[in-house]
Amino acid sequence: MANHYIHVGSITNAMRGKSLLEQQGIRAYVHRTTNPPQGDGCGYSLLVTGNLGQAKETLVRAGVRVVRISDAL
Repeated sequence: MANHYIHVGSITNAMRGKSLLEQQGIRAYVHRTTNPPQGDGCGYSLLVTGNLGQAKETLVRAGVRVVRISDAL
């Protein structure tokens, strides 16, 4: 099972997204990116284990802005 970072840009979206994902049974952790790239906002992301497609769909449907997705090493 792969882990991914779903970059959401703000702490508000990260906390809201974590709660939404956990309600769907998807484990998620709030992560702060040091030196985020231009366009990533404040640099917050969700470390997600499990179904990435379902996680992204849940966030987008709830109005959480997904900035980008990257693999967690």
